[in-house]
Amino acid sequence: MKILLPYRIPHDRQLDDYSVPVQGGGEMFYRSIYENFDVETYQIPFDIVNFDFHEKKKIAKSIIEKADEINADVIISNGSHAIDNGSDIAKSHIPVMSIVHDLPMFPSIISRLNNLHLKGHSIFFVSEWQLERYTDKIKKLQNFDNLNISGYINPDYCKHKVDLLDIEYDCGTIGRCNKQKRPFILKQLLKDTDIKNLVLTNTPTTKWDNSYYNKHKEYDNVLWDLPHNEVMTNLSKCGSYFSTWDKETYGITALEALSCGVPVILNSFKDGTHASEIIPASKKHYRLIPKDDKDALISAIKSFKDVDRKEIQEMTWEKHNLDSWKTNFENCIDKTVDRFKNYVN
Repeated sequence: MKILLPYRIPHDRQLDDYSVPVQGGGEMFYRSIYENFDVETYQIPFDIVNFDFHEKKKIAKSIIEKADEINADVIISNGSHAIDNGSDIAKSHIPVMSIVHDLPMFPSIISRLNNLHLKGHSIFFVSEWQLERYTDKIKKLQNFDNLNISGYINPDYCKHKVDLLDIEYDCGTIGRCNKQKRPFILKQLLKDTDIKNLVLTNTPTTKWDNSYYNKHKEYDNVLWDLPHNEVMTNLSKCGSYFSTWDKETYGITALEALSCGVPVILNSFKDGTHASEIIPASKKHYRLIPKDDKDALISAIKSFKDVDRKEIQEMTWEKHNLDSWKTNFENCIDKTVDRFKNYVN
């Protein structure tokens, strides 16, 4: 099965450039596909959202032409912009497997995804929680049909099995340094306590994040811009992990924490849920707290004092191993190809 993988990552770096730490879940997902399947990559400018209409159409057309050139069986498209799932890519005579990782920012994405589905292509989400948010959006809008998807894809699997190290921090978190991910909410909620905590983050990659960075850069026990293996090592030194962003659609960092034997605390969405509840192998391995509730956070941290970290690690690796991830992904590719064949015929 030959795959064309269009991709775009910050600063227009090459996907096989391992000299710079991964900038987010999207880039990590690209690499997971690249490292495990017969893939031809096709780089798209990162700043494409600011391109004009004609430039975007030209690039969408070039994606289809590239797929033709390499005789691809499927185009795997990640993202929620028009270049990823708009009317131009929907014209592809090669099946498109559109994987949506985020929440609906604009109503237009719903009509684009429905059009893609009508043209015989396939849409995959990363969690039922994510689909529920899209459904909530549709209910608030007029003249929008229900969204049809072909299934769900796990965006990551356990990759680096680190040793269970002595606990140095009661709680830690990982997150890009911006007001959306808000990694420093951990510091703010625990500032008047004796609970030792760690933030693993990055220096801003865009000017819009500078104000958040400048406001929080002086905190102690913050590690900046570490390579992924060092992030995982430091994560293993934490007694618990706080997933600060309530709008995660899956939660790769929560998976990474669990794979290190670290139980997770989920900062709930306004309806009292969190997408990452599907990740732990046992309900004993996580706590769900009301959003930004200091007392609940402290209680959750303390509740994990004597947790069996080895059990968490082993059960997580059993649930989220590479073979299971590849099988899930291959099934989704097969479903995409078969659906398009049935549409064409």
